Amino acid sequence: MSEFKEFSAHFPEKISKSLCKFVNETVFKDSRYLFFKTVLGLQYAHCTHCNQRHRSEIKLKHKQKESVRCPNCGSNCQVRAAGVSRKYMQDTAVVIWYEKSVINSKAVTARIVHVTRDYSGSYENVETGHYCSHRYLFEPGKTQHWDGFTKRKSVFSAFDRLYGKKFVSHANIRQAVKGTMFQYSTWDQFTKYDNRGYVSDMVDFFDLAARFPCVEYLSKLGFKKCIWERLYGNPTGPIINWRGKTIEKVLRIDKRAIRDIQTTGLEWGVKQLSYFQNKLKNGKQISAYDAFLLSQIDHERFTTTFQNVMKYASKEEIWNYLLKQFKRNHWDEIADTMRDWRDYLGQCKELGMRLSEDRYLFPNDLHAAHQRMTGRIKYKKSEALEKQLQERLANEEPRCYENSRIIIRPISSISELFQEGEKLNHCVGGYAKRFSKGETELFAVRRKAAPEQPYYTLQVTSNKFVQCRGLKNCSMTKQVQDAVNMFMKIIEIKKKPKSVTAIKNQTIRQEAVV
Repeated sequence: MSEFKEFSAHFPEKISKSLCKFVNETVFKDSRYLFFKTVLGLQYAHCTHCNQRHRSEIKLKHKQKESVRCPNCGSNCQVRAAGVSRKYMQDTAVVIWYEKSVINSKAVTARIVHVTRDYSGSYENVETGHYCSHRYLFEPGKTQHWDGFTKRKSVFSAFDRLYGKKFVSHANIRQAVKGTMFQYSTWDQFTKYDNRGYVSDMVDFFDLAARFPCVEYLSKLGFKKCIWERLYGNPTGPIINWRGKTIEKVLRIDKRAIRDIQTTGLEWGVKQLSYFQNKLKNGKQISAYDAFLLSQIDHERFTTTFQNVMKYASKEEIWNYLLKQFKRNHWDEIADTMRDWRDYLGQCKELGMRLSEDRYLFPNDLHAAHQRMTGRIKYKKSEALEKQLQERLANEEPRCYENSRIIIRPISSISELFQEGEKLNHCVGGYAKRFSKGETELFAVRRKAAPEQPYYTLQVTSNKFVQCRGLKNCSMTKQVQDAVNMFMKIIEIKKKPKSVTAIKNQTIRQEAVV
């Protein structure tokens, strides 16, 4: 019990005025009602926000869609009839509230506060109820997490285990961390997760920042992605020594390599850092920029291609060739260079060319060679392929998507497929045979303002995203990427039965950030 008392001493005994103000003005901004009743043909309304009674200026209806402004306090209120049952009428929410420790100015506390406004009884003088469940203490070097009177062995986000509307105030956090080590931890750069509907209570971040001071300089040196991967629960331990006392020990590389990384201006994650570490450990002379690029293609999805090509060339020769071709600026990402090379090698094989000859294996200009090969193997106006495609499409339900700006629909014919490739100057025509057989799916991505004009082409195989290319193989714009992401989510939902998914990545919640 003494440990609990020591922990509790860091927290104020009463709910602060600033928390009450946040709850009343933000959390329960929509929990303001006008309860009306009719007396001798006249309507009188009581405002639950200012607790004042007034005569209605307009005729009120129970649960009317339009909110009504209270003439006394100016609040926009929902309308309810006083005589209708309110047995289950209650508004609830969950708030996390940060404050400085009462006894340690270098420490920060956080509380999960459940707030309630209960209208089931009298609607006059309704008080806001507060109940605290989880409490956290963040001190330099250590953290504590208590659930009621029980000390938890580890710190975890209570938000992720609670239901209902959840609220966090970034202004509150900024005030609480002022003057502490957390003020400079760059916490405000880790508030938005991939799922836009998810709101972090920031507990995971402050737990990490309290225990590992390296979080601050990792973030400032360009390794935010590594911190994000830790927050998402991905393994980082073998790559990053979070307990290291210097940046070299944390990243497991020397100062020269760290300076080399900083000159790239790129966002380094655990995968890229691990690849660079291994190359340096094995005595390879490689720049940080080249290591970053190669880490994107030294991946299992390209394993088969490498195994086939290594019959004719070493891995070092392959790496050097791909780096050289990528730097010709025909592609936005080196993974796209790799895909085009893989497609090109398949085309060479189809046309009977010997890959043992360097002129075919490593063409001087991969982009130009790929375009030439695509032209040679086009199945233009192929009646057999067209017939096969139409028979397949006739037996399948078309998968489409559209929003206010983008339309995604299946490509409807072989001729449209080739037209797509010609207009956008990419190699989609080379997929005609696989497309007609149903081995891969191809979709036309159009601007709603110009539905007949080719814009982007999307490839999906086995219900998984493969690539989406625009004019001259350009990458997706943000508008196109958002539409494609939503389309792939719809495909995934239709493919799988309903199940509980990862909270931070996919679950859409009703929450708010202030």
